[in-house]
Amino acid sequence: MIKLLQFNLKEIVSDRVIATLLMVMLCVQIFPLEGEGVSNVKVAIMALAPILFIFKTPVVSKSLLWGVILWLTCYFCASFQSYMRFSTIGYFGMYIMTFIVFYNLVYQGAFTFSYFKRLLRALIVVFAIVLILQQICILLGIRTFWLINLDNQYFLAIDKLPSLTIEPSHSARVLGVMMLCYLRCLQMENGGERVSIKTLFDKDNRKVSTLFLWVMLTMGSGTAFIALGILCLYFITWRNIWYVAPILIGFFAISSLLEVKQLTRAVDTMQATMTGDKQQVLEADESAAVRILPVFNTFTETDLTDKETWFGKGTSKKYSLEEAGRLLKKSKIPIFEQYGLIAMILSFILVYTCMIKNVLSIETLMFGMLFAFSIGNIYYIWGCMMIFSATRYFLINTKQTCLKTKADC
Repeated sequence: MIKLLQFNLKEIVSDRVIATLLMVMLCVQIFPLEGEGVSNVKVAIMALAPILFIFKTPVVSKSLLWGVILWLTCYFCASFQSYMRFSTIGYFGMYIMTFIVFYNLVYQGAFTFSYFKRLLRALIVVFAIVLILQQICILLGIRTFWLINLDNQYFLAIDKLPSLTIEPSHSARVLGVMMLCYLRCLQMENGGERVSIKTLFDKDNRKVSTLFLWVMLTMGSGTAFIALGILCLYFITWRNIWYVAPILIGFFAISSLLEVKQLTRAVDTMQATMTGDKQQVLEADESAAVRILPVFNTFTETDLTDKETWFGKGTSKKYSLEEAGRLLKKSKIPIFEQYGLIAMILSFILVYTCMIKNVLSIETLMFGMLFAFSIGNIYYIWGCMMIFSATRYFLINTKQTCLKTKADC
């Protein structure tokens, strides 16, 4: 009996279970259990990260090196201000430490290739099933059902549902990253050759592909259409552009004619962004403007002679919604705004040494358009970066991914 309990305990605290828990925890937020703000559940689990590091992954890795340097830089930049809100910088440190543990676990072999692929597939399917159940509940007039993440949220409607996160746009980002990384897995199985749309709808993949499209098209998020647009670029090559491009253009044109409001918002936002007119971007979609304008301002209105450019404005002040709205036209990328250019450069080093393999990639496009080139105190960003980092591991260790078998290594 004692041996059985010891065996079960080892299974519960195995590297695979811990890595899976950390990744899933930061990809979902159960509204009734965790609330819509800072999740006490996430804080409690992330608080264990230093202990997990000591007992499970005491390795000086790239994630540890650059993560610690980034956090210390942010701490010192924030301390230069007249007042530092340590809760903000401390929370940021918890995310970084949790990522370090996850990264080290992955590089210790916590995930096999087949397991990681199945995990991505399962998560996409679960997001879809929960969304479908939510849609059925809304049709039946049920607005509170905590088992499927319904808690009478103010925005609930048949075309506005969050699935397994706080709001639809969060789910759109997470699912966009999951699907891209699932495509990367299929590509590795295909010997490095890009997979086709036909492959996505073969007998092995049609279920996950169909459910993914259902979620992205019906959850009610303009961000979902932006993510879909980015994913479409994966399938376009010089050899197939002559027939793939017209299909994609036709799809978006039909959606526009059907007056799919989320797609219309996404298209209007892209058109406004290309004009460079901030007011037009705000009028097209204020939610999208929160991500677009900071990036635009950072790369066009940065004064290298200003001390705040290098050390940021700090974490000393919280703005009301009205103040934040007025300041949006002048805001910069969050990590740049708070901690300065040095910290932003270090965050890019962390991202491109531990999370994203290639700078010129669809992953970078997602990092910019969906996450505003910033890693901060937002749960789904770190969940997505964990997915990217695990995918990166298999991309640079293709001989260890057991590509010719579906069994675990």
